Amino acid sequence: MTTIEIFETGRKAEIPSSWDEMTSSQICRVFQLFEGCVNAGKSPLEFNIRVLYYFLGLEINAWEVGSAAANRDMVTKRDENIYRLCESCLGFLFDGDSHRLSFDSVKNPLPEAIVGPYNLVGPGDMLHDLTFGEFRHASSALNSFFKSHDEQDLNECIAFLYRRASSKENRAGRRVRPVISGKFIDDVRIASGMDSWQKNLIMMWFSACLKYLQEEKVSIDGEVIDMRLLFSGDGDSSGPSFGWNDLLVEVAKDQSLGTMEQVDEHPLFTIIGIMWHNYKERKRYEQNVKNHKAR
Repeated sequence: MTTIEIFETGRKAEIPSSWDEMTSSQICRVFQLFEGCVNAGKSPLEFNIRVLYYFLGLEINAWEVGSAAANRDMVTKRDENIYRLCESCLGFLFDGDSHRLSFDSVKNPLPEAIVGPYNLVGPGDMLHDLTFGEFRHASSALNSFFKSHDEQDLNECIAFLYRRASSKENRAGRRVRPVISGKFIDDVRIASGMDSWQKNLIMMWFSACLKYLQEEKVSIDGEVIDMRLLFSGDGDSSGPSFGWNDLLVEVAKDQSLGTMEQVDEHPLFTIIGIMWHNYKERKRYEQNVKNHKAR
């Protein structure tokens, strides 16, 4: 956090220095402000100024902010301080020099979403209560969206993540209605009614979780798992590469968890833990073979 003293009001305010330092309500408000500025054709600077005023708890004069953002050569000392604060405190909001938000938190800022009469339940932080099937299908739908830019693909992705509540827990511990063939179209229809800022937030949060799972280390039952090794062999581009569908086939081969459909019902991190065990066993076998040949 960055502490700022506001001389006009005689009080101090704290500005988050990362997405993880924001509350869920703050993240939602930032995404709402971003959508409003994009739809109104406002500049990234004006968006930053609005976010800064929001964190400082100051009233914002739309004309004043727009005029200051458009005429940087005619600035007051107060304006200059605002520009400096935007540059030093809010640079993490954007992806480099692009005009796209750069969201990198794996904490779910939208655990629930109300769409009309429906209360939709989302996954927990870092997808800890997602089934492998939900995760796998949501990942596939998101990849389709990035290729097609068809919002229906994004709606499908969200429907695998956010559905109506259920009185029964699934195997991952989440009380949410199961995905049922023939009825899933209703879940997609309901998800399509979300506000666009909510869809954008879910898309970016889920993308951050995917990136984390493929590139970072996760802890399962006290054991640290290097996810890069599961996707690229020994961590370099020359090793074997696995995708989520490959993991499904790999785990279902010995049928210890049942068929592929039954594997999909297990928690995501249970499947990752099994794959890590298989990876270590394969490495031990390869090392034993190597040692035997060296004798």
